[in-house]
Amino acid sequence: MPFPVHPKSTALQDHLGAVHIVKYNTTGQYILSGGFDKQIRLWNPNTSRLVKTYSGHGYEVLDIAVSFDNSKFVSCGGDRTIYVWDVTTGTTVRRFSGHIARVNSVDFNFDASVVASASFDSSVRLWDLRAPSAKPIQILDDAKDSVSTVQITNTQIITGSVDEYVRVYDLRMGELQEDYIGHPVTSVRDSTDGAYFLVSSLDNTIRLIDKSNGSLLQSFTGHKNAEYRIRSCFGDNDIYAISGSEDSIIYVWEVLSGRIVHELKGGNSDAVVTCIDYNPKKAQMVSGTTDGKIQVWDTD
Repeated sequence: MPFPVHPKSTALQDHLGAVHIVKYNTTGQYILSGGFDKQIRLWNPNTSRLVKTYSGHGYEVLDIAVSFDNSKFVSCGGDRTIYVWDVTTGTTVRRFSGHIARVNSVDFNFDASVVASASFDSSVRLWDLRAPSAKPIQILDDAKDSVSTVQITNTQIITGSVDEYVRVYDLRMGELQEDYIGHPVTSVRDSTDGAYFLVSSLDNTIRLIDKSNGSLLQSFTGHKNAEYRIRSCFGDNDIYAISGSEDSIIYVWEVLSGRIVHELKGGNSDAVVTCIDYNPKKAQMVSGTTDGKIQVWDTD
């Protein structure tokens, strides 16, 4: 099956410095980006128009998550602070602090009542948006090094850490499952059906892990990822695994076979493609690089 995204791309206005995160909203109509310049930008990917800029972070923006109803988003970064924003007004609804080092990753639960934040301080903190208190309702401190990524599903919290573990916290059973990857983890993405997850690590390898028993289902290689935090994702209903690379290429693998089916030039020759996201509603994706470029890859 041919990869549906065309190699022709549309460039959006550059960030000043590296782009650390690009993220579609749940309908795929808008893109949020954040980077070294402390700015968060809202884009219309179909018109390439900059819709709004959100300013507030004192240091670089490292991650963004959008609520399911698209009314708000949460961001984090080098200033150790978590901001919850109203998309329309551009104002901050809540602000949380308590981490003692940069915050690498954030996510909402399904109804956006709780935010999880993962930090360089080796902890994951949970914040209740309904409570007046700005203190965390729970701290997960099982990691022994920087927690690079966090994702909340309906029943689990999934984290990846530089200590080379993926940890799955089962919220119903109150249990913790630890899967040893053997290399620092930069990205974890849960599958649509929740049966497995995609793990990027600093050994030039992406792994597909069976969540039920921690077994390796597939490995994806050919890209370069030994130094930078590079995010991978699924594409086209989990048919493909997609990742940026330190050689400026976007690599696409077929999940079942593990073979590379497409390569896209994602940036200048000295740029790293750090982040990528696939449109949840159609064959389109977005990428960001260390030289500030954002590109939308479409079927046209």
